[in-house]
Amino acid sequence: MFLSYQKLMGHCNARESLEIYQYAHIMSSFFSTFFSSPGNNGGDGLVAARHLVHFGFDATIVYPKRSTKTHFINLVKQCEDMGIPILDEINNVQEDDSQQRYDIFVDAIFGFSFHGTAPREPFASAIANMVKVQKEQGSILVSVDVPSGWDVDGGDLTGTGFRPDVLISLTAPKLSAKKFKGKHYVGGRFLPPAIAEKYNIRVSAFCFILSVLGSCVYV
Repeated sequence: MFLSYQKLMGHCNARESLEIYQYAHIMSSFFSTFFSSPGNNGGDGLVAARHLVHFGFDATIVYPKRSTKTHFINLVKQCEDMGIPILDEINNVQEDDSQQRYDIFVDAIFGFSFHGTAPREPFASAIANMVKVQKEQGSILVSVDVPSGWDVDGGDLTGTGFRPDVLISLTAPKLSAKKFKGKHYVGGRFLPPAIAEKYNIRVSAFCFILSVLGSCVYV
């Protein structure tokens, strides 16, 4: 049985959202900002943002360059129907503006197809803005699959200085994860056992978070 691209993205990002939720549920107030692109990783960000809103948290999407593909247009419509603000760029944050805070940034710009070249605009500015606010506000920076601007195999080869606090690898860690220092999770539980065994991928027990009980159920 094969999953469609749409279903695959949905399953993978349900897990991704749960990992972000682990940080979100301990905060009395939580504001997340998802940086997305017109590629597959950007679609991951759109789906994860919608899941987080279903969990009861606030989310904003920064989508500087939109996809013209039907599936991505539908994802945007779903987010709009949920009342999620979708911006072209991040709002300027003043040092004395306590109302404009970003607790968590979710970096869903570039994914595993990115190799070795410096990020182009408008994504270079989006990455720089995430780093700036991360330093100014102490925001948690979460990258999906591969930190944006990093070569999928070699890491930060172009010297972007992009250093997320959390990495959520999808399906399996990429080689660049060896260069990552921080919290590391793996999302996506749809590998056939034969493939997992062939590449020595060990899938850990799944912990589903029950917010009411404050405990995990392993399946």
